[in-house]
Amino acid sequence: MNKEVAMELRRRLQIKGALRFEDITKPLGLTVKEVDSDGFDGALVRRSSGVGGRILVKRGIREPGRKRFTMAHEIGHYLLHKSSDSMSCGAKEIANWANLEVNPEHEADEFASELLLPSSEMRALVGTQWPSVKLVTDLAAEFEASLMATIRKYCDVATQSCAGVWVQDSRIVWFSPSPSFPHWVKRGEEVAAGLLDCNTPHDEMVEVRASEWISAFSEDIESTLLQGCVRMPTYGGSLVLLWANRSLKHRTAEDELLEELDADRFDSHRRERWPGKK
Repeated sequence: MNKEVAMELRRRLQIKGALRFEDITKPLGLTVKEVDSDGFDGALVRRSSGVGGRILVKRGIREPGRKRFTMAHEIGHYLLHKSSDSMSCGAKEIANWANLEVNPEHEADEFASELLLPSSEMRALVGTQWPSVKLVTDLAAEFEASLMATIRKYCDVATQSCAGVWVQDSRIVWFSPSPSFPHWVKRGEEVAAGLLDCNTPHDEMVEVRASEWISAFSEDIESTLLQGCVRMPTYGGSLVLLWANRSLKHRTAEDELLEELDADRFDSHRRERWPGKK
């Protein structure tokens, strides 16, 4: 539903490509103002009539893509949560991709993702290109979006078996698989420091043992993934793209069990099909 509202909004306003916020805020009766704030990253103040209002965005947000996502997130609140006169959201509530619960913040994130990165246009641009960090960064530039939001949407629309992983303080915070990526990357697992040197050119992927990311696999060198990564020092972490460019060997019973028990598999639009099934 959240995604569909964003799709319909873009359709009605005939918006293509990177979003110009004035093309949406003006028809909706919204104004956007940057303010100094220690208490929130984004806030919505609705007019007493319920129509129109003001979006406040923290001036100190350094990454332009993150600032744009914050604005889109608050527009999501305006359209999706009409019973609220005002809402304020901190850094941990906006683009919190570890949050998979059904709640207003997750709904606003889903709306913002589709508003900034329309699935149909992303799918057309991606086509059958092989996964790479360069492809993701090019898409982020095309839509003026953050890398985190872009890698997640890329994995949503990719035909390749791939996944985006966010690692912070050497631990996996979240992972976002494509529909055809049938493997479980466990949150909270520690990642070997050597995997995150991120010195490979963005248009190249390096081969790593599958067991470095998927604990259900043995350390057999034949079970490999291709990996690209980019450091994000502002957020104290690294964004990783994994690509299972061939079927992994020596899958274990534990791996199959984790797939069956994965509670996240079917609670979002990314989990509507069993992995690998058409």
